[in-house]
Amino acid sequence: HEYQDISLTEYATVWRNWLEFSETKSITGLDKFAHADYTQGTSQTFDQFVIKHSKDRTITALVGEFQYHQCLGKHINFQSMQYFHADQLHGPGLTALIISAPFSDFGVLHPDFNQIMDICTRMDVPVCLDLAYWGISKNVHLDLDRYPCIQEVTCSLSKPFFTLENHRVGIRFTRKYCDDGISMLNEVNMQNKHSMSLGVHYMKNFGPDWNWNTYAQKYEQACDELDLVYTDTVIFGLGRYPMYSEFNRGITHNNRVCISQYLGDTQ
Repeated sequence: HEYQDISLTEYATVWRNWLEFSETKSITGLDKFAHADYTQGTSQTFDQFVIKHSKDRTITALVGEFQYHQCLGKHINFQSMQYFHADQLHGPGLTALIISAPFSDFGVLHPDFNQIMDICTRMDVPVCLDLAYWGISKNVHLDLDRYPCIQEVTCSLSKPFFTLENHRVGIRFTRKYCDDGISMLNEVNMQNKHSMSLGVHYMKNFGPDWNWNTYAQKYEQACDELDLVYTDTVIFGLGRYPMYSEFNRGITHNNRVCISQYLGDTQ
């Protein structure tokens, strides 16, 4: 019965509180993103972002990003960039960017993040900010007010909570109303209420610092034993080349190794 009663308003409020309830990372300016929608994980947000912008812009992601973007890129005007510089863009208003924070391949905030956002603001590049790793990260501090180019912020609970990847518990925040498939499904109350209820239950009981607070010691032990460099994302370490070259995702000598199997109570 409770699955039928949860509202989008409650869901979005719990999400906002959860994202901001951290001692190890921070996000400010989310209050300016007045519109919130339930999404099937973050991927549904990416789908609609691409549909909206691919008709007149090149969809762009950095090398090492979530491989899902490359899959979508097979069917649109898409580019994967090693370095994001203004002189590599076709011109103002012709590009749209999806970027993760922390960055997917580094496990930390991309070292050029602020510079990239400055370029996007100057060059009229709408940005979709991917916070999929928020619940397993630390040391990420974001001021959304500083970057009006960030038009959409999306997050999910797939990474921080085992099994929720199968329930697709996602959220999309937007500065302006988006008249698209996501908003339509939410407006006619066709969200997955079971997943929304599960997500609210988890967020009310486990904060976004829970994974680091619980597994920091195991994380460091696993990285030391496997000879991995620490990151700010609790399931990732960076491996030496060429020992871990099989995990390379396109950035020279950057080998992101997932160690989640060493962190749980059962192995």
